[in-house]
Amino acid sequence: MEIIVANLAHADIIGKIHARAWKQAYRDLFPAEYLNQESEQKRKEEFLNSRNRNNHYYVMLEEDTYVGMFKITLFGDTCEISSIYILDEYCHKGYGSICMNYIKSKYSKYKIVLWTLEMNWNARNFYEKHHFYDTGERRIIYRGRQYIQVQYAL
Repeated sequence: MEIIVANLAHADIIGKIHARAWKQAYRDLFPAEYLNQESEQKRKEEFLNSRNRNNHYYVMLEEDTYVGMFKITLFGDTCEISSIYILDEYCHKGYGSICMNYIKSKYSKYKIVLWTLEMNWNARNFYEKHHFYDTGERRIIYRGRQYIQVQYAL
């Protein structure tokens, strides 16, 4: 698998993967009405509007197929994993671990943090498997209703 720094030519791919994989990841957690507001165009515009020296997008390519994407946000000495999304048909095949190892290596000089839903045990187990720990920090987000997010750090 190849991890590529996303550029303008990847805007449509980022939009497509982000929207589709996001819906897949949260289909059993968020209300359908909220999920249905998601679109490829919305995620493409988010990518185009947030490209700067602090936000870094990557696409994951297996042979000639894009299987996932992730976004890193840098602030000070901290690297936040803002999103990691792998399409359903490529989950549980090691792509997530490759992605995590890449991030841990590339951003090893930073404190690496992320937020995940408190009730998303699959994600939490995945992060803990990769040596992240629950910092005890919590925040409330709204996604059709209120949810608690948990912060993890490495």
